[in-house]
This record gives sequence, structure tokens and C-alpha cells, in this order.
Amino acid sequence: MATSKLNVKDATKAGALTRTASDALPEGTVEGKKLPARFKHRYTTGPFSLPENSGSLDWILLNNDPAAQTARVTVFRCPLGAPKVPEPPGPLVVNLAPGASTHNANEYTEGFIYEVQVECNSQLVFPYASVWPKNFGVVIPGTGINSGTWLRLMS
Repeated sequence: MATSKLNVKDATKAGALTRTASDALPEGTVEGKKLPARFKHRYTTGPFSLPENSGSLDWILLNNDPAAQTARVTVFRCPLGAPKVPEPPGPLVVNLAPGASTHNANEYTEGFIYEVQVECNSQLVFPYASVWPKNFGVVIPGTGINSGTWLRLMS
């Protein structure tokens, strides 16, 4: 269950991550159900499990397209032997200006299997996902999923 979020703020150093209220969403975010269901491209992290001491699962999008882009990001819980289900806060639709990035982080139960999916209309929108420890600091080694390792879903 989502209990904590992070947001990019001007803190003591530029680009530092700080905690915000649990109902805060990235700037420019709208509910996923308010936009068309079809995007040209769909990418997935594939299944992964959250390690012990997980504090938050963080996804980031970077728009390297010269045009503004809209993308939908969904974090799924993948229970073994059952259909995957979207985790709170549900599908998030974000609007990204050229060269802009955004992220969202939530706390999920460690030891379970998850997947992050990104849907977009440009192949110049680059996703990243990582897991932060409970004591909030740096990415847990080995948990970063870089843009080049996301799989394109064909459908």
C-alpha cells in the first residue's frame, strides 16, 4: 500500500529528493482514467521483487523529445498464481515538457513481486526505476532498472 512519496524540490542542493505528503503527486499529473487508453509504445521493467529493508519504489521519466510528451505509468503487484493488479495510487498520467523529468515514489511491501509499466507516444521518453532503503538515502545496490533494460511490450 502506498504510504510515502518523494518529490523533487529545491533543497540544500539542487535536485535533492525530499519527502512530501503521502497524497502528493508529481507536478502535471492527472488520474490515469482521464486520457485515451492507447499509446504507441509500452515498456515494462519485467517482474522484480523488493528486497529486505525496502523503503520506496521510485520511478523516473526523462523526456528527451523536442516536443512535450504525455505518459502513463502504472506499478503492478504480481501475486504468484493470480492476475497482476495496479498498486495505489493507480495509473498516473504525467505531462513532460521537452527536456523535463519527473518521478514518483511509494512504499510497497517488501518480498512481493512488482512490475512498472510506462506507456507513451515517443521513443525519446526514457524510464528508470529503483528501490530506496527505509532509512532514505541512496539507491539499494542492484535495484536500478535503467532505460536500456526496459522491455518493449508488443500489442
